[in-house]
Amino acid sequence: MKSGFVLACALVGAGLAMSAPMAEKRTDDPGASSDIALLRLSYERELIEASLAPVKEQITTLGTLEKQFAAERDYDDAITARDERKRLQNELARLDKELLLLQTREQALKTSLLPDRIKFPIDAATLSGLRLEGGAITGWSKVGASATWKLPALPPGGYEVMLRYRCGTAEGGKLLIKETRFTLTTSIETTLKGPEERSAGTLKISDGAGTLTLSAQSLVTDNLMQLLAVELVPAAR
Repeated sequence: MKSGFVLACALVGAGLAMSAPMAEKRTDDPGASSDIALLRLSYERELIEASLAPVKEQITTLGTLEKQFAAERDYDDAITARDERKRLQNELARLDKELLLLQTREQALKTSLLPDRIKFPIDAATLSGLRLEGGAITGWSKVGASATWKLPALPPGGYEVMLRYRCGTAEGGKLLIKETRFTLTTSIETTLKGPEERSAGTLKISDGAGTLTLSAQSLVTDNLMQLLAVELVPAAR
């Protein structure tokens, strides 16, 4: 009876774990559209993620049974429990690698479907200590003044931040750009020929459904710039 219970646990775990690689072959179908391929990848990832908790639970149960059987000197069942536990541990390691591969493929596909540039409308920003005037965000007269946008569910990764602004000879300073976890600092320098577009560098985005915030970090005098446009360019392009 005890051995049968151990075997039943193992078979359930095996059934959960085997479902992912069987489905994976369909993701590489060359005739599938990008949208269908993305749906398949998402389904396979979610399938593996759903199987992790039951497999881990069974590994824990088998470990407990192994100790119990050994304490009762039921060595045959203890060995069976140990072998099944090790097999499921190997299966868990395989699932972990498979999950990482699917996540990488899904992220790469999502990135390939992004537009060349992700634009953030000036009038869609939530302003703190700033004002919208003449189609530009201005009034960067205090450290900490900020403009915040909601990110449009971007896949995690690196994005080059492109800024279009005007900056007079007596203006400028440092601008802090941040998302949920990572930050980027850039210098705002004088634009001698009117508005110019300049790269602020590459920001790593960890939470594509979070926010993007630009804030004044330091000022030369009483205004940082007049911000006209903010765009993100996927670094993988």
